[in-house]
Amino acid sequence: MSEARPTAPASTTELRLIVWQFVRIMVQLETVTKVRGGSRAPSVYQDWRGSWTEIDRTLERLGKTDMEAFADLMMNQEVVLRCRDRSQINEVSRAAENVVAQLDESLRDARGDGKREEELQFERREMKALVKQLRRQGRPGNKPRTGGARPSTPSGPSRGGRKR
Repeated sequence: MSEARPTAPASTTELRLIVWQFVRIMVQLETVTKVRGGSRAPSVYQDWRGSWTEIDRTLERLGKTDMEAFADLMMNQEVVLRCRDRSQINEVSRAAENVVAQLDESLRDARGDGKREEELQFERREMKALVKQLRRQGRPGNKPRTGGARPSTPSGPSRGGRKR
């Protein structure tokens, strides 16, 4: 889809996120940036901001004109991003952990709404798998992986235009 740093040095770590995961993480990082102020924003937010703006605009346009393409982009496409170092991987990991906590809260609020609970369980499962992958990559002594695979094969309910 898009790369945050097409000419990044070889020492960077490449992350592949499904677009919906990227959206969730960037919304979380954006919230942290607003609370802390721009000067104390997570560095990964600044590095990925160009990709975020591009994807956000595309999703906004598709949401108004082509829901099938919107669903395909969100659920079936990946964005390729770079982390400069382990601290950035850990920033992404913390943001993903916060998203999981938000999903837990949303699940409590959705009790009794089976379809919504199922969707939230899917997102929670996939985000937890991503957190696990990021924690492994962010640990000292682990070699950063380049070209890492998706955190897991999506196994949740059919969502929008999802094709397998």
